Amino acid sequence: MIDYMINEENIQIFKALSEETRYKIIKVLLEGEKCACEIPDLIGRTQSNTSMHLAKLQDWDIIKVRKDGKKRLYSIDNEKVRKLLKLLEE
Repeated sequence: MIDYMINEENIQIFKALSEETRYKIIKVLLEGEKCACEIPDLIGRTQSNTSMHLAKLQDWDIIKVRKDGKKRLYSIDNEKVRKLLKLLEE
């Protein structure tokens, strides 16, 4: 029997990319850092729905957040995600 090593990071990346809202968030953030207030309009979702997905992506270490005054700015925090999406776009 072959023992397949499970790489949790890869599983989380595929979970993130397999859900439409999270995929759209990642695509938007690949263009650069965005304020949480901008993202819902850019992806066509509600603020509450977007916030839920941003939290999940942050939990999975796919995105990071930094505070700038009252703003929360999100960006990609996983090089594998960048490489994978670049490969998919070719």
